[in-house]
Amino acid sequence: MASSKRLLCSLPLELIEEILNRTPAESVYRFKSTCKEWHDLITDKRFMYNHLDHSPERFIRFDDKKTVQIMDPVTGILTYSPIPDVFCYPYSIASVVHCDGLMLCMCNDSSFRQTKHANLAVWNPVTRKIKWIEPLVCFYATDNFGIGYDNTCRDNYKILRFSAPLSLRDLAKCEIYEFKSDSWRTLDGVKLFDWDVDTQCRGVSLKGNMYWIAKCEDKEDFIQSFDFSTEMFKYICVCPPWSETQQQDILFCHPFRRLGCFNGDRLSLLLQHGQVGSMHIEVLVTNKLSDEVVSFTKYFNVTSPYLPALQFQCNMAPPGYSIGKHSDIMAWCEGDVEEDDEWYTCITLYQIDQGAIRKQIETGRHEESRYSNPSICSYVYVPILIPLLE
Repeated sequence: MASSKRLLCSLPLELIEEILNRTPAESVYRFKSTCKEWHDLITDKRFMYNHLDHSPERFIRFDDKKTVQIMDPVTGILTYSPIPDVFCYPYSIASVVHCDGLMLCMCNDSSFRQTKHANLAVWNPVTRKIKWIEPLVCFYATDNFGIGYDNTCRDNYKILRFSAPLSLRDLAKCEIYEFKSDSWRTLDGVKLFDWDVDTQCRGVSLKGNMYWIAKCEDKEDFIQSFDFSTEMFKYICVCPPWSETQQQDILFCHPFRRLGCFNGDRLSLLLQHGQVGSMHIEVLVTNKLSDEVVSFTKYFNVTSPYLPALQFQCNMAPPGYSIGKHSDIMAWCEGDVEEDDEWYTCITLYQIDQGAIRKQIETGRHEESRYSNPSICSYVYVPILIPLLE
């Protein structure tokens, strides 16, 4: 073993870096103790961000058995680990937003159910480090959060907290937390909100900025962003609406609408509607978000009697999905299956292209009578080595 370590450490540093850039972040993190040269390389920020930019996407999922599941959607390889104890009773993860592999977790505290307080933590699943974020005064379950970074300094991560309920717009507040200063400050000059976040559709962080589907009284839904460099909200474009046919289908199957990332610099929108046995999926993508004018265009459609309902019921956990460059979808979701007069909730990874289902892998099964749907399901993320919380 010692001779193997010496052999590895004797390799040219350029070759070592090339090898490590093709190695999963979890393994690279363990290699820090191999030798001093490796430790210095792996903890160098230039290497960390280079590794991040070369790392493939993963799915991460939390279930009712208090486990974290991470899957490579290409190979289907699935790993399990326990959810950190600090996220167990009396806490429970209610929702997650992530940026550069850092998971911003909004947690419910059962000891404060009556006061509607919430708790906030940042978690890196690779380093297994967790940092609780203390509020200026307190957090509320109705708060909206985002995470991103200043594009002039990528490791200057920030958290956005804002309250914009339409019924309480005069009380709207906006705060920024900076990791480097470990402190909150109130944003001045932010106009009163005349919009609210679509709570059924998670926001996404892309290239340091946050994006949400926003709703406004008597107006079309639209994409709203927050730029963490300028610390300003910005209208992006109209969000494609449901058609009349889709509205009718809502009566038969819970419609699915999710915002995501595409090609590293664009947004994607996944729409599903229809009846069981006649489902339809529509994928739209934007042009580059750096363009002066941004809009959605249709990327591809899928119609088939064999398509799964990506979120069959509104109380089921929302799935995670990614859009491939070859007009296909990878989706990890829940669904009900009946076998021998017994009902089961199955967790399934689907690969769907324009010809319907190409691949289907069942990754878990639970007796429905013993299974409580988790409040969150899977997310697409890229693991990161940044020791931000150490």
